[in-house]
Amino acid sequence: MTSLNRLFALLFLLMLSGSLFAEPSEAQKAEWRARREAAGGEAPSEAQRAEWRARREAREASAKADESKPTVVANEERIHPTSGKSAPVPELSHDHGAMGSRPAADKGAVKPEEAARPSGRPAGMGMRGGGGAIWLSDSPPSRGDGAGRGGMGGMMGMGGMAMGGERSGPPSKRLWMRAGSDPQKSGFAREDADAQNETLIVRPQGPLDGEALAPPADGKKNLAFEMPVQGYYRVYASSRKLQGETLNISVAKAEIANFSHGGDEEERAQALTAPRVLDSAPIEIVREKAADEKMFFQLKSGDEQAFVVLQKGLPLQGARVRFVSHEGWSKEAVSDEQGRVSFQVIRDYFPAWDDFKKRFKASYLIIAEANAAEKGVFKDQPYSNVRYQATLAGNYYPSPDDYRSYAWGLGIGLLIVLFSGTAVYLYRRRRVKPFQEVRFDDGR
Repeated sequence: MTSLNRLFALLFLLMLSGSLFAEPSEAQKAEWRARREAAGGEAPSEAQRAEWRARREAREASAKADESKPTVVANEERIHPTSGKSAPVPELSHDHGAMGSRPAADKGAVKPEEAARPSGRPAGMGMRGGGGAIWLSDSPPSRGDGAGRGGMGGMMGMGGMAMGGERSGPPSKRLWMRAGSDPQKSGFAREDADAQNETLIVRPQGPLDGEALAPPADGKKNLAFEMPVQGYYRVYASSRKLQGETLNISVAKAEIANFSHGGDEEERAQALTAPRVLDSAPIEIVREKAADEKMFFQLKSGDEQAFVVLQKGLPLQGARVRFVSHEGWSKEAVSDEQGRVSFQVIRDYFPAWDDFKKRFKASYLIIAEANAAEKGVFKDQPYSNVRYQATLAGNYYPSPDDYRSYAWGLGIGLLIVLFSGTAVYLYRRRRVKPFQEVRFDDGR
């Protein structure tokens, strides 16, 4: 009987452990959500405000000290192999057709009137990164609150990034300009007074050549805009700076997908087939869509993703393209004659099995660079070389196989425990001898 009690106790513990790992009910989720909102709604104390002010002043003092240091960009010897030559236009997506072509004569020196174009760059948004790449992010630099370590994805944004906005109005999006080549450790980009900056936004139903993006509100460091219609919203933050005889041109691009299950179906179909290229961009990176790509696409660990590097709407061959994962792993490739490169998104999310989140949002960064022997005049100063740099950031999530393997491992472990307990019980049961009464006759 003792062995049977032990078996029942073991089964009870297994059932209890299964209930602990079960999916929480809707009531539990609502209770947790209410607690989280209540905790987040409390106003910060005066001590917290004073600490934040001290940190901000320290960052501003550090930024001013760094701006006084000279910035040197080395001239690279590699020359863009297709400068001044036309090339066939690739299809970035099988569902929206080929990109519009432009004559090869458009690829040349930067015209003085084009360089003197008024800047749409908001004040305070810097374009100098202290030697790192400039890129647009949907989150500010991490301050120890977990923002830089990934999080839970929300509505469709830059590959699944969360969006906000008033409940009664259209959704809105915020982007931060960051500098560096590490998706987690990159800080804010600093303003460079010597550079000519411009920020454009291309809306789904707006001008094809884009329009200037409104500057941020006072005291803000992010670019914000509304998304009233469905489609892809593209932001281009470009910067031009002359150093010696080299003109440095950088273009930081962000592509935000805004789609919903409801709404106008014709509007959604038109947005899905619209081109996603800015023909006037000196250089840009476009994520290639698959033929069977779904509307709410999410890149997963282990997927193969292709990108196309373009220069004024035409493929750029020989560009050096680098992929940087959320944890800083990087791989470099060279674009082919179609301007195309392909990378496999490696798995770099390895938490403890009880801390695994299947909606963990990791960030990646694409950096493309190329040199060209081009001559022109910028701010009344001649140059003989042009150094191009383009960046594009996005997100990826754990593969379904990752969290399925965790479930399989837990299930197999429970089966082993159950089998072992059953085997021990049967073994001890077989060794129990039946009771036999033995009587002795003392009279004999």
